[in-house]
Amino acid sequence: MALIGCMLANATFAQTSVSGTTAQVTVVGMGSILGGDKAAARDKAIDDAMRKAVEQAIGTTVTSSTLVQNAVLVEDNILAWSSGYVSNYKIIREGMAPAESYEVEMLATVDTGSLRNDASALASMIEKMGNPRMMLLVDEKNIGVSEKWHYFSVDVTACETAMIDVFRNKGFEVVDPGVAKENAQREQVVAALEGNAQKAAALAKTQDAEWIITGKAVANVASGFNMGGMKSCQANITAKLVRADDAKIIATASEHAAVPHIDEVTGGTQAIEKASRKCAENLMQKVMAEAQKSFYNQATVNLRVEGFQSYNELQDFINKMKYYVRGIKSVNERGVSGAYANLDVKIVGNAAQLARELERKNIEPFTLKVKGSSMNRVEVAIKHEAETPQ
Repeated sequence: MALIGCMLANATFAQTSVSGTTAQVTVVGMGSILGGDKAAARDKAIDDAMRKAVEQAIGTTVTSSTLVQNAVLVEDNILAWSSGYVSNYKIIREGMAPAESYEVEMLATVDTGSLRNDASALASMIEKMGNPRMMLLVDEKNIGVSEKWHYFSVDVTACETAMIDVFRNKGFEVVDPGVAKENAQREQVVAALEGNAQKAAALAKTQDAEWIITGKAVANVASGFNMGGMKSCQANITAKLVRADDAKIIATASEHAAVPHIDEVTGGTQAIEKASRKCAENLMQKVMAEAQKSFYNQATVNLRVEGFQSYNELQDFINKMKYYVRGIKSVNERGVSGAYANLDVKIVGNAAQLARELERKNIEPFTLKVKGSSMNRVEVAIKHEAETPQ
């Protein structure tokens, strides 16, 4: 409700004209003059005006129910990236204001299409966590099975079927594991099943999946149990969820289940299914906790930078990015090779917001081109204009 109240307070001096996927907003921004630094105050006034422009545009493009139910979320995650939604602006009036402040009146054009999409994504993130495509590769050894390549003799194992059912009921889109088995090399699949997160992530990318679960499920018969011919069929499953963008392990889980049955193979299958459902629910809880943590605090986006001409220039870019781009908490180098650098950027926001901010923000003297983005990764190139002959 705080956001709605803030909008009403601004309504006396903000005018909005909506057309298609943009909105033109007239707003006034203020910046305090500290230590006589008028230039810094002017920059603050422009930032304040942009924030108010986006704030006003939200009121005309996002449903009232979203604002009421997710007001704090919109404030923290949309407004923190306000300049990324302002495609261009014109300063109508500026100058000194009372109480040692600087005032800027601005006509801003807000990208309401991106704003609406991001607001919808934020509103549904807790429910569906962005609805990433899921892929599963879980090896299964039921009672009596010892063949190394048994996994490739079935399209979908009992374990995968049970886990797929859990995730689909939660609203996730799941990739058919059988397709991956047909299209990928067996050695690559086996490596993923053995715990190689890089191989697993690579497989997920080939199927356009953002997440992949790999693991093993094993069933056996407990010794010393025999009640009227019934056998205690027991199953153990271990699994981990890997993010395809950067091969980061998001969550791990292990579960056990036992089923009494007169037929050990049938009992083993039922025990595997029972343990698999418990494992899927366990992973779901951990993934939801991770999503909420990232949503309310900060997320890590892998930023791949190319085009810098020296290591010093890369450091200069990193320092200025941290200063100019809102929402960035820290930037850590993960590797520099040739003309490419991999950076982990901790932000309050998401990869799409970071991509827009980098391309639209004026980070002098750098001009950036976004070459690609996904849920957790952004690729940018630093462009250099030809030098003017002396």
